[in-house]
Amino acid sequence: MALRITPLLACVLLCIPAGASAQIMSGMRNQPTGRELPTMPLDTNVSSDLRPTFRLKVTRVEVSALVVDAEGNPVRDLKANEFEVYDGGRKQDIQSFAAYTYNGGSIPLDTVESPSDPNNAVALVTNAWSSSSRVIGLLIDDLHIDARRTEKARNAARHLIANLAPSDLLYVGLTSTPGIATAGFIRDRRRALEIIESFAGIRLPDPTLELRQTPQTFSNPLLQGMRTPGLAASEQQRAMRLEDAYEAIGRIANAVREVGGRRKSLVFLTEGSSIGGSITTSASLSGDTTGAMHDALAAASVADLAVYPMNPAGLDLSTDRMIEGFTRQVDVASEGNTRGFGGREIAQDDLSNINAQFMQAKNQLRDLAALTGGVSLVDTNDLGAAVDRVLRDASDYYVLGYEPDKEVKGTRVRPLEVRVTRPGVKVLSRKGYMAPPGIPEADKVPSNLSPAIRSLLSGIVPVDALPMVVQMIAIGEQKGKVRYAVITETAGGPLVNGLEGDRVGIEQAILSIDGNGKMANATQKKAELKVGPQQVEMLGTLGLRTIWCIDLPPGPHQIRVATVHQQSGRGGSMYLDVTVEAGKVPTPEALLTLSQSPKPTAFVDPEAKRLMAGGSQ
Repeated sequence: MALRITPLLACVLLCIPAGASAQIMSGMRNQPTGRELPTMPLDTNVSSDLRPTFRLKVTRVEVSALVVDAEGNPVRDLKANEFEVYDGGRKQDIQSFAAYTYNGGSIPLDTVESPSDPNNAVALVTNAWSSSSRVIGLLIDDLHIDARRTEKARNAARHLIANLAPSDLLYVGLTSTPGIATAGFIRDRRRALEIIESFAGIRLPDPTLELRQTPQTFSNPLLQGMRTPGLAASEQQRAMRLEDAYEAIGRIANAVREVGGRRKSLVFLTEGSSIGGSITTSASLSGDTTGAMHDALAAASVADLAVYPMNPAGLDLSTDRMIEGFTRQVDVASEGNTRGFGGREIAQDDLSNINAQFMQAKNQLRDLAALTGGVSLVDTNDLGAAVDRVLRDASDYYVLGYEPDKEVKGTRVRPLEVRVTRPGVKVLSRKGYMAPPGIPEADKVPSNLSPAIRSLLSGIVPVDALPMVVQMIAIGEQKGKVRYAVITETAGGPLVNGLEGDRVGIEQAILSIDGNGKMANATQKKAELKVGPQQVEMLGTLGLRTIWCIDLPPGPHQIRVATVHQQSGRGGSMYLDVTVEAGKVPTPEALLTLSQSPKPTAFVDPEAKRLMAGGSQ
């Protein structure tokens, strides 16, 4: 295929300023120096022997360590030989070492102006510099947030997003509904804010509080005692909800397990569960709930996912819930003031149980933070300081990798300690890890796609070894669906650097996932371009464009795009959130009116080509 030039396309739905797009395309011709970008490498195609591989046993462990001085300032000049790692009390050989310092001001995405509001900055819809960006997750545990504190929880979530840099990669999801989440760790905040504004807390009252709120009991000689209708069902629901919450943590951890060399932070917005005791004891939980708890902890520790529990209630007391839930009542019993037949009276064991259940919720969250390397933020009213702590920890750290000399088995927590030989510094890292339950099942990407493409499309964090910019334009309707042109621009530098011969080949695929998890539009194309010296220079400067057309029914969708450079094997992936509105007015003229700048193009969908040539809808 000869190299073709087509007009520059304008974006309507996901608008990218042309200058910013060119900055990505030309800026990646030669990778920036360490002074221009954070210290993490841009190329995420690390050889397999440097990435952690987890099967049914732990063969490699990565642990991120935060090192601060006496004033709490990060220490950034440590070398690998100043670290020591102890696994189960035994010193290990450190086999890989990386220092990360985030400097958002050096990432060009921070300075891109919003096309609709020049006073606001927005992130480009691009995967460029993803490996240099902070990875922040927000898991809203609506199952364990009181309905009366929904707005407090929303404010906490809004505050977190407001303090993120445009280049930060953000994931937002709910524990109650796995399908309600962003497309992955992405920079577009619109879907995240939609989720935050629409959720509501559905936490059940603590067992003793529920018992006091429903005091009607009955005596049944066959049951040998007093019974309260409905409590058994509530206890089962509590166990199931706790299981769902930990399964949600486990899904996120498993999804980022293969993202090596980086610290992943998860803000867990929750009031906690009043059942189960601490993580290390799990009290009287069922086997399924205990299993979900252990699996989540194992997955988080192996993935180096630091969990930061944050309580929207702030610094609360156990008696607060009792005051909120009901007024003090004493029911006179029907038989000689014997406690229980006519109702419930306040007793010392009630207060003791309320305090115990309150502390169980706190202790679970503290254990979760300590064992994953995060920090418990459940006992603070200073929301700003809590968010600052999460972002500060994600901005300066070291990542150490080693192969444990002794296999870890079962559900026991293997103690893990990171030490620094330099005096006067403090090290913060997770306290242990557990053997994972097995290999997590990846998203079932259609088998008609190549293995490399399937791997890129099934991820959750964008891969930036092949930087891309993606735009979408609504161009028409087709049988109740909205037809979109999807325009991708792949950075030309990685395509032509070290080029041997006169051929440049790419393999690209696209697919969509609706709100129910159903995949569609899974298509893969290959293109080989014959280029001369002048075309190599143009391609390296302007990048390479492709144009797809896909049909989407009304509702939320994830759009996933992946590209592989056939000569080098470098790959890139992009995940987008799109909400399709019924009756949306298409703007096919955008393909005609803003066609001012040429761009090397690999392929164009026939429908888009017809519209670009001035054809009618």
